[in-house]
Amino acid sequence: MIRKTLLFIPMLTALSLPCLNAQQVDFDKVVQPLEAKARDFSEYLVQLAWQNNPEAAIVQAELLNARDESKNTRKEWTRDLAATFNINEANVRATNSNSNIFFPRYNVGATINVFDVLSQKGKNKISKREVEIAAHKINERKLQIRTETLSRYANYKLAKAVLQKRSLAEQDIYASYILVQQLYKTDEKTLEDYTAASKLYYQAQEDRLKAETDVLLAKYQLEEMIGVKWEGVVHPEKGE
Repeated sequence: MIRKTLLFIPMLTALSLPCLNAQQVDFDKVVQPLEAKARDFSEYLVQLAWQNNPEAAIVQAELLNARDESKNTRKEWTRDLAATFNINEANVRATNSNSNIFFPRYNVGATINVFDVLSQKGKNKISKREVEIAAHKINERKLQIRTETLSRYANYKLAKAVLQKRSLAEQDIYASYILVQQLYKTDEKTLEDYTAASKLYYQAQEDRLKAETDVLLAKYQLEEMIGVKWEGVVHPEKGE
């Protein structure tokens, strides 16, 4: 039974490989190109965050640097390449063949660093990998910015929903408080009833104030990601 199980595992792995290859990430969907129209409002926020985030600009600049450095690396073997050319003045100015005591008249030479030539292929491979690493860093940052932007937007929407519920609860508790207050004045409610109603109302006020603060904090955190004030974001699907 154990032998059959061991044989089954490689078969299962082999069958799963095509599925893994088919699920590679399309990073143009993680962050849609800025010139493309966003699929929805949340994707538009991700585009804003990618456009305005300094770290996004840094990793893109690093990729450009890596590409330029790769171009320089491919030409690096020529750095120590040198050519020499000497003219034998005695031979050049000689009036007859008997004076040609030096040979040859011209000396041409070249020097090359053999190590640089032999190691150039390895250097090219390293510089190519540096370009790939820089590209991977861009994709990594895209994933991070997308996750962080959508998370902060979700927190903002949640804070707004909580504020709405607590505002409604405060209104209901306030109505009950006013009713108990009136009944207390006519001795239909006791002091304990009035005190309890007051306490509930003050607690509802405090909960609503905390919810308002949570909305503000969530908005500030979202603005930090997208790089602009929330009020300045213009989109047909944007809610208040």
